[in-house]
Amino acid sequence: MDPLFEEHYRELLKEWKRDDDNTKDKLDEIHWMLEELMKASASKTQPRDAEEPAELIQRIRQLYLTREGQLSPFPWCDLELNDIFTRPTIVRRDKTRGTAAEQVTSITGVLKPHSGCSKPRTVLIEGEPGMGKTTYCQKVVYDWANGQETDASFPKIKLVLLLKCHDMSGNIWEAIDDQLLPKDIEEEEREYFFKYMRANQSQVLLVLDGLDEAPSNLMKIFSDLVESRELSKSHIILTSRQEGSVKIRKYCDTLLQIQGFAPENSHNYIKHYFKDLEAQGQNLLKDVEQNIELGELIVNPLFTAMLCLFYEDFEGGLPLSKTQLYLEITECILKRFCQKQGLSHNNDNLTEVYKEELEQLGRIALETLEKDKMHIEKGAFTATTTRKSPLFEYLSVQSNSSKRRSHTCYQFSHKSFQEFFAGLYLSDQILKGETDFEGLLSNKQGNLKSLEPVLLFTAGILSYKSEKDACSLLKMIIKKINHFQNLGFPNFYLYFAVKCISECSTENSRLRSQMINLLGKNLELQEVMISDNSFPIKLFVEALQVNSTLTNLMIPIPLSGHQYVKSLADMLRVNKTLTKVIITDDFISAYGVQQLIDALQVNTTLLELALCGNAWDNNGASILAGYLERNKTLTALHLIRSDIGDVGATALAEVLWTNTTLNSLDLWKNPGIGNPSVTSLCEALKVNKTLSTLNLSETGISDAGVLSLVEVLKTNTSSLTSLSLSEIKISHHSVKSIAEVLRVNSTLKELKFEGNKVGSDGAELIAESLKANTTLKLLSLSRNNIKEPCGGMFSDALKVNGTLESLTLAENDLGVHGAQLLSEGLKVNTSLRHLDLSGNSIGTKGAESIAETIRVHASMTGLKLSWNGIGDAGANKVSAALKVNVHLKELDLSFNAIGAAGAESIAEALNSNATLTVLDLDSNVIGDNGVQSLCEALKTNATLTNLIVSNNNIHSAGAQAFDKLQGHNNTLKKVTLIMNNISDLGDHGDQEFNEVPMVSVSSFPTSHDLSLRFTDQGSFDILVS
Repeated sequence: MDPLFEEHYRELLKEWKRDDDNTKDKLDEIHWMLEELMKASASKTQPRDAEEPAELIQRIRQLYLTREGQLSPFPWCDLELNDIFTRPTIVRRDKTRGTAAEQVTSITGVLKPHSGCSKPRTVLIEGEPGMGKTTYCQKVVYDWANGQETDASFPKIKLVLLLKCHDMSGNIWEAIDDQLLPKDIEEEEREYFFKYMRANQSQVLLVLDGLDEAPSNLMKIFSDLVESRELSKSHIILTSRQEGSVKIRKYCDTLLQIQGFAPENSHNYIKHYFKDLEAQGQNLLKDVEQNIELGELIVNPLFTAMLCLFYEDFEGGLPLSKTQLYLEITECILKRFCQKQGLSHNNDNLTEVYKEELEQLGRIALETLEKDKMHIEKGAFTATTTRKSPLFEYLSVQSNSSKRRSHTCYQFSHKSFQEFFAGLYLSDQILKGETDFEGLLSNKQGNLKSLEPVLLFTAGILSYKSEKDACSLLKMIIKKINHFQNLGFPNFYLYFAVKCISECSTENSRLRSQMINLLGKNLELQEVMISDNSFPIKLFVEALQVNSTLTNLMIPIPLSGHQYVKSLADMLRVNKTLTKVIITDDFISAYGVQQLIDALQVNTTLLELALCGNAWDNNGASILAGYLERNKTLTALHLIRSDIGDVGATALAEVLWTNTTLNSLDLWKNPGIGNPSVTSLCEALKVNKTLSTLNLSETGISDAGVLSLVEVLKTNTSSLTSLSLSEIKISHHSVKSIAEVLRVNSTLKELKFEGNKVGSDGAELIAESLKANTTLKLLSLSRNNIKEPCGGMFSDALKVNGTLESLTLAENDLGVHGAQLLSEGLKVNTSLRHLDLSGNSIGTKGAESIAETIRVHASMTGLKLSWNGIGDAGANKVSAALKVNVHLKELDLSFNAIGAAGAESIAEALNSNATLTVLDLDSNVIGDNGVQSLCEALKTNATLTNLIVSNNNIHSAGAQAFDKLQGHNNTLKKVTLIMNNISDLGDHGDQEFNEVPMVSVSSFPTSHDLSLRFTDQGSFDILVS
């Protein structure tokens, strides 16, 4: 290249480089300027924390000191909060099981971290009326206003806002303004206060008292707060009756239960109250200690306050019945009224003197109760009622913190007063012949359960006026009991009858004996399960001494105290019809067992006895062994979770050498039973020819114990036909031995071998044995880590085995492929009647394979596919098979994420299926639309008797679909709707589904949340929660 051109290009390159550097510098400068602009913009738009509105917060503190520093349990009684406050018992409950986890040790300890939540924000405190929920809220805000020291776990709070849910009519901000902010507050000051709250949410505590009393249209406000949709960082304490917080309970970080006063706390309250009248206080404490009923009642703080007030004026000691106590309180308050008004009463019966006024109060009380209200509008009183009427001694002006709703309103000091006066009114109406008690019992309004306390007062008052009327009333109730005699759980009327006897005859021994005999001789029930701790067991058991129909009695609740066990023993000495008694009580001692056995020595009808109690151990087992040596009637003995060890089990084994009647022995959950006692049992089994069922699940036996059993079973001389060996600590050697037994044994018909880590190798051995076995009818291998290939192994076994009728492989790991393999064998098998594949993750594809099986399987009547994630698509496949299947009677599709579309498919199948009787869709998501589809199908289906749709996001529309179905279906007997969102039922009313008078069938676990709606002409039962 020419040197001149070369130099020219060099200069051009240098110039371009300089331009490039300048451009780069310019770009850097622009980037810097943009960053500065963005920083400036951010600093302008970023909100600054609002300064603390100190003066307004101080005014709120002063409001609490003035308003919440006083307790006024009754109109004429004002008490200083700090002088009388006694801390109630507050217990944290496990959210999953509802069991008590730990006790809260201080008023501000409710936000303490726990295993379920490391930093609780929302706390729900549940409790029955009068247990102290409102007083607790008062104490929290009063202590904050006073600057009291808090629990170490309590967050740093600058602002505490107490809101009464009942007085809310708008959103949370309107409620704060309405209930707490000064009436003369300026708009700008109000908005600034709200701005401060939003900017400092983590330092704000909302105390929302009485969620159950909130207007139903405002529930979303509370849901938004708890679910962090509003004021997401603020701390929240809510109080409610249990039934009023169902919808939000699961969203709260901490669930607490306020249980009222512990005995020492109620005693402390009484001492505080009578600090200037110490002798009276000590006398009251003595009366309380001698009266079991009062001891139970003073758990309620409000009742304790009432008792103290009453006792201060009462000179003759305390009555024994609740009715008499309230009658005396009524008289006492009327005397105070006369004294205040300067009226002479001359010790007259003031209840009669003011009968007209009390009748008016009772009528109002009943009307408001029927509407589920405690508040009384001024217009409810007659025009002649003046403020000086004695009525207002039992009422207080509503504590209304609303600025906008300032109308006059009254309320009873406690719901129990409202119930008492309603009962007083009804008793007068019955005596006049203007009200029919039998009509009240017919439950035409669907609210009998909610009126139970009223009717108990009615019965109690009638008994004081006429013993004959009290007995006539009891006969009406017994008639109702017998009308529902096929229910396994005790119906409402049975509870009510026994409670009536208790209320009517506490102070009248002659009437008590008469009523107990009346119940016992006229009761026609054959089976009863007592599942309510409040049930008067002692009275009922006394009635059974003269009963001639009851055969099965189950008591799965604690029998606290020897007197209950003694009553049971006294009954067993003379009762001639009971054949089964089941007591699952963890507190029966060896002494209690001895009392029962002494009675059973003369009993000749009892065939089955179940005792569960960890307080009686080997001593109790030895006592039972002595009984079995002499007894010639008992055929089944269940000693579950009883802390029996080798000594006790060996004593029982020795009896089996000579006993010729016992055919079932259940020692489940006794980890102290080991190999030595099992060896003794095996020795006895070699000569015993009657014992057919043995349960050693969850005991302490190991390989040596299993080997002893295996040796007996191999001889084929034992009478054992059913053996349970689940959840024991064994090796693969024992699994191999059990498989070998199945190959050679010709007597065993049932084997439960769950939770023993059988694995694929063990499953293969058992499956191979099934090919040769010709006697086993039931095999349960749940929770055994059985994998997909095992599906093929059991499939091969089912192709040749012609005797197995029930196979349970639940909670294993078969998966889709395992289900597909298993279905091949099922298609040719002709003996299996029941198959359980729950919890095997078979999914849609696996469900499709099983569905193809039930299309052609000619003997299967029961199928469980719960917890398998089959979804709508899987439900559709199963439904298609149901359209052609003519054998399946029971189908379980619970916990499968089935939605409305899946429910619609099932509904279509129900239109044509004529064999299915039980359908379980528990814990899916079918919703109202799914329920409506099912109900349409059930109008024509004539075979389904039991439908379970609990926990399915069903609301009022779905529940009403079932209500409308009644009258169109004559075969459906029971619908279970537990754990759904059923609340507002429009024209039907909440109580028709939620406040209903019966607990139902024993196939369900014991629960106090089950209730049943029925009419005398009804077609099926609806269980809701």
